Amino acid sequence: MVTRPRDRRQQVLAAAARLFWQHGFHRVGMSDIAAEVGIGASALYRHFRGKDDLLAAVVDESLDWLEAVLAAAPSGVEGTMTAVSEVVLARREFGVLWDREGWHLSLEQRRTIRRRLRIGVERVAQSLVADQPLLRARAITALMASVSYHRYDISAAELRRIAQAMIAVELPAVVAEPVVEGCDPQPVVSRREAVLVAASRLFASRGSASVSIADIGEAAGIAAPTVYAHFVSKQDLVVAALSRGTESMWLSLHNILRTADGPADALDRAIGDYFSFATANPDLVRLLLTEVLNVETQERTRREYAQELVALVQRARPAVSVDFAGTVVLGAIGIINAMTQVAELRGRPEIAVFARAILWS
Repeated sequence: MVTRPRDRRQQVLAAAARLFWQHGFHRVGMSDIAAEVGIGASALYRHFRGKDDLLAAVVDESLDWLEAVLAAAPSGVEGTMTAVSEVVLARREFGVLWDREGWHLSLEQRRTIRRRLRIGVERVAQSLVADQPLLRARAITALMASVSYHRYDISAAELRRIAQAMIAVELPAVVAEPVVEGCDPQPVVSRREAVLVAASRLFASRGSASVSIADIGEAAGIAAPTVYAHFVSKQDLVVAALSRGTESMWLSLHNILRTADGPADALDRAIGDYFSFATANPDLVRLLLTEVLNVETQERTRREYAQELVALVQRARPAVSVDFAGTVVLGAIGIINAMTQVAELRGRPEIAVFARAILWS
């Protein structure tokens, strides 16, 4: 008689996390996960009711481990940073799975995960001896989560070194007011633009898979069939929204590269410009985080944009490796992305200060 391995459930969780991370939740079936583990698909259902249940278990398991490691870590900043850096590198999939695939969890599950993440951020803040510890902790955890978005070879010690830059950096003395909408926003005349804006907001808040053409038409104030006069499909709308974001980023970067006074100036201006873009366009940033994997050309464009910034870091700092340069670039972008998604933080100058600090860490 063949006995099942005692760690079969753990094998399934690890395989699911890896496949969801690499290929996206929608592109992975239960049969793919079963094949990765070497079992039949029917055997998988002995452990999990379905793919949504499996995703929730993957996220929970990573958070369980983080909480256990933090609870056992020595008090103080060194122990806390060591614990967090080692966990995020060992569970590199978590950041992407939560940001990109969180739509597939129930509302109650998302609320629970946000509460657990908030407690983790507060635990990091308690270890810091610095002004604005909670804000610094948010930036540090965003940096740590950013390793989920790349495959650069970075050690836990190097990650702690980068985080240290955000602990040490001097923050502005004056706290800026958060960015708010205008008191009299003006509607667009173009129906195509109205459709694109409505679709971008719905995709950002609910995920494209949960949004119908009828939803978009209603939000734009037009009949659903009229949407097709401007876009041939929902996928066409996703591509158009993503293209708007990436082309805006590239246009700005092209101007900076053409007019900069050397690589350090170009790098400083590029990060400042990306901060302004993310502050003004949180819906587009959210789309770039959640939908870009579904459009191969946009994923390639996003990678090439980051590679330009990595090249600037290496020109400005010839001694650093491409892996370290890539990590600080994606870390800076990750901090901006994560913190500008929070309405009460959006536009605060400290975000750009943190992003610049790690580029020179």
